[in-house]
Amino acid sequence: MTAEQLATILHQTDIFSLVSIDMLMEIIPELTIHTFKKDDSIITKGESGDKMFVLVYGSAKIHDRDHVLARVESGTYFGEFFLFDSAPRSMSVSALNEVEVVGISKDVFVKLLKHHPEIYNKIISLLIKRLREQNNNTISILKSREQELLRLVDERTLELNNKSKELEIKNREITDSIVYAQRIQSAILPETKKIAETFKDSFILFLPKDIVSGDFYAFFLKDDYSIIVAADCTGHGVAGAFMSMIGSSLLNRIIIEKGITKPAIILDQLHKAVIESLRQTENESNDGMDVSICCFNFIQNKLEYAGANRPLWLIRDNGLEVIKPDKFPIGGTQICRQNDYTNHILELNANDSIYIFTDGFADQFGGINFKKLMTGKLKELLLSIQNLTMPEQKNFLQNSFNNWKGINEQVDDVLVIGIKV
Repeated sequence: MTAEQLATILHQTDIFSLVSIDMLMEIIPELTIHTFKKDDSIITKGESGDKMFVLVYGSAKIHDRDHVLARVESGTYFGEFFLFDSAPRSMSVSALNEVEVVGISKDVFVKLLKHHPEIYNKIISLLIKRLREQNNNTISILKSREQELLRLVDERTLELNNKSKELEIKNREITDSIVYAQRIQSAILPETKKIAETFKDSFILFLPKDIVSGDFYAFFLKDDYSIIVAADCTGHGVAGAFMSMIGSSLLNRIIIEKGITKPAIILDQLHKAVIESLRQTENESNDGMDVSICCFNFIQNKLEYAGANRPLWLIRDNGLEVIKPDKFPIGGTQICRQNDYTNHILELNANDSIYIFTDGFADQFGGINFKKLMTGKLKELLLSIQNLTMPEQKNFLQNSFNNWKGINEQVDDVLVIGIKV
């Protein structure tokens, strides 16, 4: 097989469809070709992985011992989760006939991601598709078992036991997929260590409601600007996490690739990009996000801020000032608006404390009377701890949140970012 033919096959796979043929040709020398005979093991459950695979010839099955989850043909890929998580392989893959696969190492995959961050969206879409298929399969199995139980009363106990085992397997598969989604989301979020190198006295309090989160934060260094973002996507869990992947990828494109650093223009661009990405002019999707963006220029001691439904709080000399956002979200053609987002410019003073956040902290139910905490209480908490460092403030806020919540369920994702100048 020639390099051109191999590049064409890779380009036809869903995950690499947005990668140019020229870039694929560039990585061809770094790929490995593997041939397997019928019944040969391509991946064995429990082993350590070192690459993902694209099936270029033949067919294979993905299975857990005798339980077959899927049959894959030429043009499909598997083993991609190793690239985000070094845990042992969770499933086995065996050849159904003579098979030829291309091995792609983590280093090569990271090289592709630097040019095409939207590959993340492809992978999270695959996870959601698998979850839906597993849910449908579970429902089908349960209905079949119920009909069988009605007809065969004598075997009721046996059937109930079988159903319980099947549910356990399916629930484990779904949970494993969501955990993989969480690892992918964690890989996309910026490292707090890098944020702390720029904002010396700062904190990020991030408490997802479920395994994955609809809240996310982003951080960028561009020219003389340090940009930090707090975003609250529609929903939480897998649906919210999918939106957060889209938002993170679009922000990377707007700020890093296009070089836009003014917060209001970033929000304008993000609003249009979300509508375009979700094809909201063609359907009834109202999905979107509320966002706060802060752009610091420490050379000029200035802060630029813009918000879509999320404010900025400035605490200076024991007083709290609210910088109000524009009252319309990112995304959703159902919102008719005539104006662009507003760009606010603030002169920074020493010891100023800046806070941006989502609504999860204030919306938490708890306390003696099981009420929402509310923004007024959050303001009181922040004003009362200005003598503490930002890491100490984070611990105080987390303890206060847990004490307020008590034994009650967390109602939403929580994100609070604090920066002291």
